[in-house]
Amino acid sequence: MLIQNILKNEIMNKLLILLALFVLASCAKEEQIKQRFYLSSETGDDKNSGSSPENAWKSLDKVNSYVFQPGDELLLEEGSTYEGKLVINGNGTSDQPIIIATYSSGSNGSGKAIIDAKGYLAAIYIKNGSHIQIENLEITSDAGTPIDEEAKTLRYGIMVEADAPGFHPDISLKNLYIHDIFASENVKKDGQNPTSNMGYGIFIRMNNGNARIKNVTIADCKIERTGHTGIRAFGHANGGERSYLDSLTIIDNVLENIGGPGMVPGLCRNVLVRGNVTNYSGSGIDPRMHNRGSGIWPWTSENVLIEKNKFMNAWGKMDSYGAHIDYNCKNVVVQYNLSVNNSGGFVEILGNNQNCCYRYNVSINDGYRQKGVNGVVHDGKVLWTSGYVGKDPRKGPFNSYIYNNTIFVKEEYDTRFSFATTTDGILIANNIFYVLGKSVDVGDNEQANPAETSIQNVVFKNNLYQRAGIIPESVIIHDVEPLFGDPQFKNPGGLSAEDYIPQNTDLVKEKGIKIEPIPGDPLGLYIGLDVEHDYFGNKIEGLPDLGAIQSK
Repeated sequence: MLIQNILKNEIMNKLLILLALFVLASCAKEEQIKQRFYLSSETGDDKNSGSSPENAWKSLDKVNSYVFQPGDELLLEEGSTYEGKLVINGNGTSDQPIIIATYSSGSNGSGKAIIDAKGYLAAIYIKNGSHIQIENLEITSDAGTPIDEEAKTLRYGIMVEADAPGFHPDISLKNLYIHDIFASENVKKDGQNPTSNMGYGIFIRMNNGNARIKNVTIADCKIERTGHTGIRAFGHANGGERSYLDSLTIIDNVLENIGGPGMVPGLCRNVLVRGNVTNYSGSGIDPRMHNRGSGIWPWTSENVLIEKNKFMNAWGKMDSYGAHIDYNCKNVVVQYNLSVNNSGGFVEILGNNQNCCYRYNVSINDGYRQKGVNGVVHDGKVLWTSGYVGKDPRKGPFNSYIYNNTIFVKEEYDTRFSFATTTDGILIANNIFYVLGKSVDVGDNEQANPAETSIQNVVFKNNLYQRAGIIPESVIIHDVEPLFGDPQFKNPGGLSAEDYIPQNTDLVKEKGIKIEPIPGDPLGLYIGLDVEHDYFGNKIEGLPDLGAIQSK
């Protein structure tokens, strides 16, 4: 028995030693793969180890030859400029992401390292990557002689794509300054001029239906002066088969003087767009620019919440709304946004859209564009539904909800309305229309079905107008229970939401109706028809007030 106990103890001791060695080896391996590399274009040398600021690497080419491991960090010296492109090879994990950022050297002090990718396709390129964080960098790529062949006609600040089967989750882009993104040559395009520059600030795409990008966050970035789009994220479609990019979050970014649209989620599902500012989408301050674009337009996307943004000064011969809902979408809700001076208009809901909504927004001087003037193809419109679905026969939109918005148009602008006869199910209620100029019925100018003279399943009632005649008699649908009177805005004609707080509380307070599903619609809105707060976050108790802002 004694011998057996001794042997048993020896075996246990050996097992404990082996376990300890295994733990030590695992720790050593973890320490080995958690490496931090430094890059300095001023004092670095690619022959260095890169392990400290004093032994920093010098070039992006050196980094591009390295395969990152989970937990690795690459830190670029602030104030230094790195010419070329950064290719991120490797993947992190959920608890050990790869991090690319700026470090302070204590001397340059500009706050961000700069990547100048002039002549290259993309300043930062990620393919089949996952669990990668990029933050606190400045990125530019203004034309130049093409070094990458595709850079002749395409250019990206950041390019993320996937073609390998499986999931590619968790790409985070934060606190980036991306500017002056222009390809070397323009191409034929549908902008204001015959050719446009295809420069994109951030471009994310799935190249096939089996390569699934998931959980993308773009936050606190400033993007300005791009040839075309500011932020574009696309899933994949092959004929009727759709694969959605899942879980896209775009928050607290500023996009200014964007040549095309500010933001475009296409073939995306579960999208949150909150707290962003787009100013001068469709810009033409550089002659290379596309010069046409809305602040945002989701296309063929589902479960999209666009809230608490500011969309201002969009221009273009077509579209170019603050936020427009392009075709084939489901469950897009546009709420609590400020929409100002967008040439296309305020509400645009295109064909085959289902259960989409504009509510509790403030629209100021939207839709001033006039067909035939300065190359304009479509009149601007305050409210527009359209059956357009590309090359397919026109249909829908279906079950569109437009309620509790505040709309102001100054005297110099015409206010236009257009409702396609393909529209099936529309609710317009509890809005305030304050229109000082002329109202115009554009009609169903698409002539989708000239023989059709009515729209099915309409709820159009209980809107407030400061005067009669704002909805022209010839419009195909009419308010059956209109309200008239002056809400006495705090400062009509101002350009902030605060200017449109009603002072005439007796006229608007609790005068809204409860919003019910449109007849024949079993779904309503995916986040519900009831609203707890107004534009400013004031709690709604009892019946809602008219317009986007609760009176006090």
